[in-house]
Amino acid sequence: MAIHPYVPKEVKPGEPVTAQGWNEIVKAVVALTGYLETSEATSLRVKVTNADADTLTVRVTAVRDDGLAAEAVAPVSAGGDFMFGALKPGSYTVAAEAPGFDSASAPVTIPTNATLNLTMTPAAVKMPSVFGLELPEALATLKTAKINVSRVVDVAGRDVAPANPGAEYSRTPVLVQLPAAGEFVAPAMTARLVVAASLVAEAAVEMPSLIGLTQAEAQKALENIGLILGKVVVKKPK
Repeated sequence: MAIHPYVPKEVKPGEPVTAQGWNEIVKAVVALTGYLETSEATSLRVKVTNADADTLTVRVTAVRDDGLAAEAVAPVSAGGDFMFGALKPGSYTVAAEAPGFDSASAPVTIPTNATLNLTMTPAAVKMPSVFGLELPEALATLKTAKINVSRVVDVAGRDVAPANPGAEYSRTPVLVQLPAAGEFVAPAMTARLVVAASLVAEAAVEMPSLIGLTQAEAQKALENIGLILGKVVVKKPK
């Protein structure tokens, strides 16, 4: 803004101030105010209220009505304020965005002394860690987080029904999870798990002594305990 040359003129005590002189004073005050408003930069504090948002991934920007844009400096610690160091006066739209959230924005007029609060709406949930959990507990944890499980497979390559894994998988731990813990899972996404192979205990019986029995007696003794006599090899004495 151009500053017109000003010729100071002093008056003596008691001399009247003419209308022209008073108007010159008013014009000078208006010009000075306009100059300061268009040349002075103002700081602005912005607080993103989402406690579950990672400060390192949050981006806060301000765009003035004429397109002038600026980006805030992130806080050095969690829970701190984002800071714009120098915003020229005017009307701005301030926005906050981060992975896993819908962006939030609000208008603000600079200069202002107020802190602007922005709250983003969650658009996804963070994948919890289910590594090492037994499969039923892992499935319950994901259900609580509202994350659907599309597939469960054991290390032997056998598919396990997520809705009904079966008793043989009640103690098998989760070895791999996709997505990884901490990643954002959108509503359209699903999780996949890899678990240990099921351990099925086989029924066992105590083997009786068959020494001294004939083949028929040995076969009968085995059948009595649920065993079947297999191939019999007869060796003739030398």
